Amino acid sequence: MESNELRIFRSVAHEGSITKAAQALGYVQSNVTARIQQLEAELKTQLFYRQRGMILTPSGEKLLSYADRILYLMDEAQKALQESSEPQGRLAIGANQIISTIDLPQLLVQYHKTYPNVELSLLTETTAELIKKTQNFQLDIIFVKSMVADDNLIEELVSEEKFVLISTPEYHDVKDIYTKPFLMSSAGCHCPNRIQLEKWLAANSMYNIRFMEFNNLDAIIGGVIAGLGVSFVPESAIKKYEAEGVLRSFPVPKQYSATQSFLVRNKGILMTSALVKFIEMVEQNTSYHSILDINRMVV
Repeated sequence: MESNELRIFRSVAHEGSITKAAQALGYVQSNVTARIQQLEAELKTQLFYRQRGMILTPSGEKLLSYADRILYLMDEAQKALQESSEPQGRLAIGANQIISTIDLPQLLVQYHKTYPNVELSLLTETTAELIKKTQNFQLDIIFVKSMVADDNLIEELVSEEKFVLISTPEYHDVKDIYTKPFLMSSAGCHCPNRIQLEKWLAANSMYNIRFMEFNNLDAIIGGVIAGLGVSFVPESAIKKYEAEGVLRSFPVPKQYSATQSFLVRNKGILMTSALVKFIEMVEQNTSYHSILDINRMVV
């Protein structure tokens, strides 16, 4: 079992498709198929169910957990031997959609200008998917809006802000907006603004609320401006629109409006100079954060 076979296997497992894995790896499809078949023959077990894509069997799930760790350790060894004081190499960042729209663009621009030799990548996903990829060492660090219950992950509180109700400017009383559809993330995404909004509505005995589901914050704000409905979003996301007079915001009690952002990484991740400098820049650019003891990080 060679490392290249493990990389091919891992790519097929994560992509769920021979075709997508071949495209991601830059291989021809027949080569990927042959290598998977060789690996299954070598291990004397079926690794995938081949029905409507490539779905891991129980043996495949078990191998994937080892493959993620083995390949991470190999990549980590190479990084450690090549590491220098000047940040360089790849830095894979993840963020849920609310955070990536509000907080990260300016930070990433600043980081890229300061450390141009670092290859930045940003993945926008659900919190559950981001945590899974962090557990599997596919992402170096992630921004999420909820605390993480995993002893193998380290989380740092980096900011606090609040959600506000928003509507078009003609509404002056919050009671007037309840008949409008609420433009919100889907119910299954476990997004804190959707969860807290539903709790607040229930506390006020409002149950017959219509929802229109959007999983993009820019689209939600644009829809409210266009008069499609109302929403419940981070205050920092709409300040400029409120200043321009195209939106109005309404406060909600703190127990329903408070939101926090967390920076999360795997305890076993290699603390490269690129990652340490990124964390330092986050610390310098957030309004509220817990103390990050950079001196304890091994570079």
